[in-house]
Amino acid sequence: MNEQSQQQMPQNLGRILAVDDDATSLLILRGLLEEQGYEVLDAQSGTEALCIVEREAQSLDVIVLDKMMPEMDGLQVVAHLKDDEKARHIPIVMLTGSNKPEEVKEGIDAGVFYYMTKPFEDNIFQSVLFSAIRESQRRKTLKSELKKHNTSFGFLNKAEFTIQKLDEAEDLACFLANCFSNPDTALPGLADLLVNAVEHGNLEIGYETKTQLLENGTWRAEIESRESDPAFQERVVRVEFLRNEQQTYVTITDQGKGFDWHKYLDIDPVRALDSHGRGIAQANKISFDELNYNKAGNQVIAVSHNNSKFIW
Repeated sequence: MNEQSQQQMPQNLGRILAVDDDATSLLILRGLLEEQGYEVLDAQSGTEALCIVEREAQSLDVIVLDKMMPEMDGLQVVAHLKDDEKARHIPIVMLTGSNKPEEVKEGIDAGVFYYMTKPFEDNIFQSVLFSAIRESQRRKTLKSELKKHNTSFGFLNKAEFTIQKLDEAEDLACFLANCFSNPDTALPGLADLLVNAVEHGNLEIGYETKTQLLENGTWRAEIESRESDPAFQERVVRVEFLRNEQQTYVTITDQGKGFDWHKYLDIDPVRALDSHGRGIAQANKISFDELNYNKAGNQVIAVSHNNSKFIW
Protein backbone atom coordinates (compact mmCIF):
# COMPACT_ATOMS: atom_id res chain seq x y z
CA MET A 1 0.00 0.00 0.00
CA ASN A 2 1.39 3.42 -0.89
CA GLU A 3 2.40 6.18 1.55
CA GLN A 4 -0.81 8.14 0.98
CA SER A 5 -2.93 5.10 1.87
CA GLN A 6 -0.91 4.45 5.02
CA GLN A 7 -1.38 8.03 6.15
CA GLN A 8 -5.16 7.64 5.84
CA MET A 9 -5.30 4.35 7.72
CA PRO A 10 -6.83 4.83 11.19
CA GLN A 11 -4.51 4.62 14.19
CA ASN A 12 -6.60 1.91 15.86
CA LEU A 13 -6.79 -0.49 12.96
CA GLY A 14 -9.09 -3.04 14.55
CA ARG A 15 -9.37 -6.46 16.17
CA ILE A 16 -8.97 -9.58 14.02
CA LEU A 17 -9.51 -13.28 14.68
CA ALA A 18 -7.03 -15.41 12.67
CA VAL A 19 -7.94 -19.07 12.14
CA ASP A 20 -5.62 -21.74 10.68
CA ASP A 21 -5.04 -25.35 11.71
CA ASP A 22 -1.34 -25.17 10.76
CA ALA A 23 0.62 -23.74 13.69
CA THR A 24 3.42 -22.35 11.54
CA SER A 25 1.04 -20.67 9.08
CA LEU A 26 -0.95 -19.22 11.98
CA LEU A 27 2.20 -17.83 13.59
CA ILE A 28 3.22 -16.16 10.32
CA LEU A 29 -0.28 -14.78 9.80
CA ARG A 30 -0.43 -13.43 13.34
CA GLY A 31 2.95 -11.76 12.94
CA LEU A 32 1.91 -10.15 9.66
CA LEU A 33 -1.31 -8.79 11.15
CA GLU A 34 0.38 -7.46 14.29
CA GLU A 35 3.10 -5.85 12.17
CA GLN A 36 0.37 -3.98 10.31
CA GLY A 37 -1.04 -2.70 13.61
CA TYR A 38 -3.99 -5.00 14.29
CA GLU A 39 -4.89 -6.59 17.61
CA VAL A 40 -5.01 -10.34 16.96
CA LEU A 41 -6.77 -13.32 18.50
CA ASP A 42 -6.02 -16.76 17.03
CA ALA A 43 -7.50 -20.23 16.80
CA GLN A 44 -6.25 -23.53 15.36
CA SER A 45 -9.63 -25.08 14.58
CA GLY A 46 -13.12 -24.12 13.55
CA THR A 47 -14.49 -25.23 16.92
CA GLU A 48 -12.01 -23.07 18.81
CA ALA A 49 -12.80 -20.13 16.52
CA LEU A 50 -16.54 -20.40 17.20
CA CYS A 51 -15.91 -20.48 20.95
CA ILE A 52 -13.86 -17.28 20.68
CA VAL A 53 -16.53 -15.63 18.54
CA GLU A 54 -19.16 -16.56 21.12
CA ARG A 55 -17.21 -14.56 23.73
CA GLU A 56 -15.78 -11.77 21.58
CA ALA A 57 -18.27 -11.18 18.74
CA GLN A 58 -19.07 -7.60 19.68
CA SER A 59 -15.41 -6.55 19.68
CA LEU A 60 -14.24 -8.40 16.55
CA ASP A 61 -13.90 -6.42 13.33
CA VAL A 62 -12.77 -9.12 10.87
CA ILE A 63 -12.22 -12.88 10.78
CA VAL A 64 -9.34 -14.20 8.63
CA LEU A 65 -10.18 -17.85 8.03
CA ASP A 66 -8.31 -20.70 6.33
CA LYS A 67 -10.60 -22.75 4.11
CA MET A 68 -8.95 -26.17 4.36
CA MET A 69 -9.09 -27.42 7.96
CA PRO A 70 -9.83 -30.89 9.41
CA GLU A 71 -13.06 -31.70 11.28
CA MET A 72 -14.70 -28.37 10.44
CA ASP A 73 -13.57 -26.59 7.27
CA GLY A 74 -13.77 -22.88 6.58
CA LEU A 75 -17.13 -22.98 4.80
CA GLN A 76 -18.69 -24.89 7.70
CA VAL A 77 -17.39 -22.23 10.07
CA VAL A 78 -18.92 -19.55 7.84
CA ALA A 79 -22.29 -21.34 7.92
CA HIS A 80 -22.24 -21.37 11.74
CA LEU A 81 -21.28 -17.69 11.87
CA LYS A 82 -24.06 -16.65 9.50
CA ASP A 83 -26.58 -18.46 11.74
CA ASP A 84 -25.34 -16.53 14.77
CA GLU A 85 -27.13 -13.20 15.20
CA LYS A 86 -24.20 -11.77 17.17
CA ALA A 87 -21.59 -12.75 14.57
CA ARG A 88 -23.20 -12.62 11.15
CA HIS A 89 -22.20 -8.97 10.66
CA ILE A 90 -18.44 -9.71 10.94
CA PRO A 91 -16.72 -9.65 7.51
CA ILE A 92 -14.81 -12.86 6.74
CA VAL A 93 -11.64 -12.98 4.65
CA MET A 94 -11.13 -16.57 3.52
CA LEU A 95 -7.64 -17.84 2.65
CA THR A 96 -7.20 -20.77 0.27
CA GLY A 97 -4.67 -22.35 -2.02
CA SER A 98 -7.21 -22.70 -4.85
CA ASN A 99 -8.25 -19.97 -7.25
CA LYS A 100 -10.80 -22.03 -9.19
CA PRO A 101 -13.72 -19.73 -10.14
CA GLU A 102 -16.35 -22.18 -8.91
CA GLU A 103 -14.69 -22.38 -5.46
CA VAL A 104 -14.36 -18.61 -5.26
CA LYS A 105 -18.06 -18.25 -6.10
CA GLU A 106 -18.94 -20.88 -3.51
CA GLY A 107 -17.21 -18.87 -0.80
CA ILE A 108 -18.75 -15.56 -1.85
CA ASP A 109 -22.22 -17.11 -2.06
CA ALA A 110 -21.76 -18.47 1.46
CA GLY A 111 -21.28 -14.92 2.71
CA VAL A 112 -17.50 -14.46 2.65
CA PHE A 113 -16.51 -10.81 2.30
CA TYR A 114 -13.30 -11.58 0.39
CA TYR A 115 -11.77 -14.76 -1.01
CA MET A 116 -7.97 -14.59 -1.13
CA THR A 117 -5.65 -17.14 -2.71
CA LYS A 118 -2.26 -18.12 -1.31
CA PRO A 119 0.42 -16.96 -1.68
CA PHE A 120 -0.69 -13.32 -1.57
CA GLU A 121 1.17 -10.04 -1.76
CA ASP A 122 1.39 -8.11 1.51
CA ASN A 123 0.14 -4.85 0.03
CA ILE A 124 -2.92 -6.55 -1.47
CA PHE A 125 -3.62 -8.30 1.83
CA GLN A 126 -3.34 -4.98 3.66
CA SER A 127 -5.74 -3.34 1.22
CA VAL A 128 -8.25 -6.18 1.63
CA LEU A 129 -8.11 -5.94 5.42
CA PHE A 130 -8.61 -2.20 5.29
CA SER A 131 -11.70 -2.70 3.11
CA ALA A 132 -13.02 -5.38 5.48
CA ILE A 133 -12.45 -3.15 8.52
CA ARG A 134 -14.25 -0.30 6.77
CA GLU A 135 -17.19 -2.59 5.98
CA SER A 136 -17.28 -3.86 9.56
CA GLN A 137 -17.38 -0.35 10.96
CA ARG A 138 -20.08 0.63 8.46
CA ARG A 139 -22.27 -2.32 9.47
CA LYS A 140 -21.85 -1.57 13.18
CA THR A 141 -22.72 2.09 12.65
CA LEU A 142 -25.79 1.26 10.57
CA LYS A 143 -27.06 -1.27 13.12
CA SER A 144 -26.52 1.26 15.91
CA GLU A 145 -28.46 3.87 13.99
CA LEU A 146 -31.17 1.32 13.26
CA LYS A 147 -31.86 0.96 16.98
CA LYS A 148 -32.07 4.74 17.41
CA HIS A 149 -34.69 5.00 14.67
CA ASN A 150 -36.81 2.14 15.99
CA THR A 151 -40.17 3.85 16.64
CA SER A 152 -43.73 3.33 15.37
CA PHE A 153 -42.91 2.64 11.73
CA GLY A 154 -45.77 0.20 11.40
CA PHE A 155 -48.06 3.15 10.67
CA LEU A 156 -46.06 4.23 7.61
CA ASN A 157 -47.41 2.79 4.35
CA LYS A 158 -46.42 5.39 1.76
CA ALA A 159 -43.70 8.05 1.66
CA GLU A 160 -41.38 9.94 -0.69
CA PHE A 161 -37.84 11.14 0.02
CA THR A 162 -35.11 13.12 -1.74
CA ILE A 163 -31.42 12.73 -0.89
CA GLN A 164 -28.16 13.98 -2.37
CA LYS A 165 -25.21 12.89 -0.24
CA LEU A 166 -23.70 9.62 0.90
CA ASP A 167 -24.39 10.30 4.58
CA GLU A 168 -28.04 10.96 3.73
CA ALA A 169 -28.20 7.64 1.88
CA GLU A 170 -26.99 5.76 4.96
CA ASP A 171 -29.36 7.66 7.27
CA LEU A 172 -32.32 6.93 5.01
CA ALA A 173 -31.38 3.24 4.85
CA CYS A 174 -31.62 3.09 8.65
CA PHE A 175 -34.98 4.87 8.61
CA LEU A 176 -36.54 2.72 5.88
CA ALA A 177 -35.22 -0.58 7.29
CA ASN A 178 -37.56 -0.17 10.24
CA CYS A 179 -40.50 -0.28 7.84
CA PHE A 180 -39.65 -3.86 6.74
CA SER A 181 -40.79 -7.00 8.53
CA ASN A 182 -37.13 -7.90 9.12
CA PRO A 183 -35.13 -4.65 9.52
CA ASP A 184 -31.76 -6.40 9.99
CA THR A 185 -32.19 -8.17 6.67
CA ALA A 186 -33.32 -5.11 4.75
CA LEU A 187 -30.73 -2.71 6.15
CA PRO A 188 -27.56 -3.78 4.25
CA GLY A 189 -29.45 -4.07 0.97
CA LEU A 190 -31.06 -0.65 1.34
CA ALA A 191 -27.71 0.88 2.25
CA ASP A 192 -25.99 -0.65 -0.78
CA LEU A 193 -28.70 0.41 -3.24
CA LEU A 194 -28.98 3.97 -1.89
CA VAL A 195 -25.21 4.44 -1.73
CA ASN A 196 -24.91 3.09 -5.29
CA ALA A 197 -27.49 5.63 -6.48
CA VAL A 198 -25.42 8.48 -5.05
CA GLU A 199 -21.92 7.16 -5.70
CA HIS A 200 -22.20 5.35 -9.03
CA GLY A 201 -25.33 7.07 -10.29
CA ASN A 202 -25.29 10.79 -9.56
CA LEU A 203 -21.56 11.15 -8.85
CA GLU A 204 -20.58 8.90 -11.78
CA ILE A 205 -17.84 6.99 -10.00
CA GLY A 206 -17.41 3.91 -12.17
CA TYR A 207 -16.27 0.44 -11.14
CA GLU A 208 -12.64 0.78 -12.17
CA THR A 209 -12.40 4.28 -10.72
CA LYS A 210 -13.67 3.05 -7.35
CA THR A 211 -11.17 0.20 -7.41
CA GLN A 212 -8.33 2.70 -7.84
CA LEU A 213 -9.71 5.07 -5.20
CA LEU A 214 -9.93 2.25 -2.65
CA GLU A 215 -6.38 1.13 -3.42
CA ASN A 216 -5.14 4.70 -2.98
CA GLY A 217 -7.18 5.32 0.17
CA THR A 218 -8.87 8.35 -1.44
CA TRP A 219 -12.41 7.03 -1.96
CA ARG A 220 -14.11 9.15 0.72
CA ALA A 221 -12.22 12.28 -0.31
CA GLU A 222 -13.33 11.82 -3.92
CA ILE A 223 -16.95 11.39 -2.82
CA GLU A 224 -16.83 14.65 -0.86
CA SER A 225 -15.14 16.45 -3.75
CA ARG A 226 -17.79 15.38 -6.24
CA GLU A 227 -20.63 16.17 -3.86
CA SER A 228 -19.54 19.81 -3.94
CA ASP A 229 -18.70 19.85 -7.67
CA PRO A 230 -21.14 22.06 -9.67
CA ALA A 231 -21.35 19.30 -12.26
CA PHE A 232 -22.99 16.96 -9.72
CA GLN A 233 -24.15 18.91 -6.68
CA GLU A 234 -27.67 19.65 -7.94
CA ARG A 235 -28.46 16.01 -8.70
CA VAL A 236 -30.85 14.18 -6.38
CA VAL A 237 -31.92 10.62 -5.68
CA ARG A 238 -35.67 10.17 -5.38
CA VAL A 239 -36.92 7.38 -3.15
CA GLU A 240 -40.49 6.11 -2.95
CA PHE A 241 -41.70 3.75 -0.22
CA LEU A 242 -44.92 1.75 -0.52
CA ARG A 243 -46.27 -1.03 1.66
CA ASN A 244 -49.42 -3.12 1.49
CA GLU A 245 -50.47 -6.28 3.30
CA GLN A 246 -48.45 -8.57 1.04
CA GLN A 247 -45.33 -6.65 0.00
CA THR A 248 -43.05 -3.73 0.74
CA TYR A 249 -41.55 -1.74 -2.15
CA VAL A 250 -38.75 0.80 -2.31
CA THR A 251 -38.14 2.55 -5.66
CA ILE A 252 -34.79 4.35 -5.99
CA THR A 253 -34.20 6.66 -8.97
CA ASP A 254 -30.98 8.58 -9.58
CA GLN A 255 -30.12 11.20 -12.22
CA GLY A 256 -27.06 9.46 -13.57
CA LYS A 257 -26.50 7.85 -16.95
CA GLY A 258 -27.28 4.35 -15.69
CA PHE A 259 -25.15 1.20 -16.02
CA ASP A 260 -25.28 -2.41 -17.21
CA TRP A 261 -26.87 -3.90 -14.11
CA HIS A 262 -27.33 -7.43 -15.48
CA LYS A 263 -23.82 -8.61 -14.60
CA TYR A 264 -24.08 -7.44 -10.98
CA LEU A 265 -27.21 -9.36 -9.93
CA ASP A 266 -25.11 -12.46 -9.23
CA ILE A 267 -21.60 -12.91 -7.92
CA ASP A 268 -19.28 -13.15 -10.92
CA PRO A 269 -16.18 -15.28 -10.16
CA VAL A 270 -14.20 -12.94 -12.43
CA ARG A 271 -14.88 -10.09 -9.97
CA ALA A 272 -14.93 -12.21 -6.82
CA LEU A 273 -11.38 -11.19 -5.88
CA ASP A 274 -12.13 -7.46 -6.24
CA SER A 275 -12.40 -5.32 -3.11
CA HIS A 276 -15.96 -4.20 -3.93
CA GLY A 277 -18.83 -4.87 -6.32
CA ARG A 278 -20.91 -7.41 -4.38
CA GLY A 279 -23.58 -5.10 -2.91
CA ILE A 280 -26.22 -5.54 -5.62
CA ALA A 281 -25.84 -9.34 -5.67
CA GLN A 282 -26.10 -9.54 -1.90
CA ALA A 283 -29.14 -7.25 -1.92
CA ASN A 284 -30.68 -9.49 -4.57
CA LYS A 285 -29.90 -12.78 -2.83
CA ILE A 286 -30.26 -11.84 0.84
CA SER A 287 -32.06 -8.57 1.54
CA PHE A 288 -34.99 -8.68 -0.90
CA ASP A 289 -37.24 -11.17 -2.68
CA GLU A 290 -37.05 -9.23 -5.95
CA LEU A 291 -34.74 -6.61 -7.42
CA ASN A 292 -35.96 -5.02 -10.66
CA TYR A 293 -34.00 -2.44 -12.68
CA ASN A 294 -35.25 -0.30 -15.54
CA LYS A 295 -33.52 -0.67 -18.91
CA ALA A 296 -31.11 2.22 -18.38
CA GLY A 297 -30.10 1.10 -14.89
CA ASN A 298 -30.82 4.38 -13.10
CA GLN A 299 -33.89 3.08 -11.29
CA VAL A 300 -34.30 -0.01 -9.12
CA ILE A 301 -37.35 -1.40 -7.33
CA ALA A 302 -36.60 -3.56 -4.28
CA VAL A 303 -39.46 -5.84 -3.22
CA SER A 304 -39.82 -7.77 0.02
CA HIS A 305 -42.65 -10.16 0.82
CA ASN A 306 -43.90 -9.26 4.26
CA ASN A 307 -43.71 -12.83 5.51
CA SER A 308 -40.05 -13.31 4.47
CA LYS A 309 -37.82 -15.04 7.03
CA PHE A 310 -34.41 -14.10 5.68
CA ILE A 311 -31.59 -13.39 8.11
CA TRP A 312 -28.53 -11.21 7.75
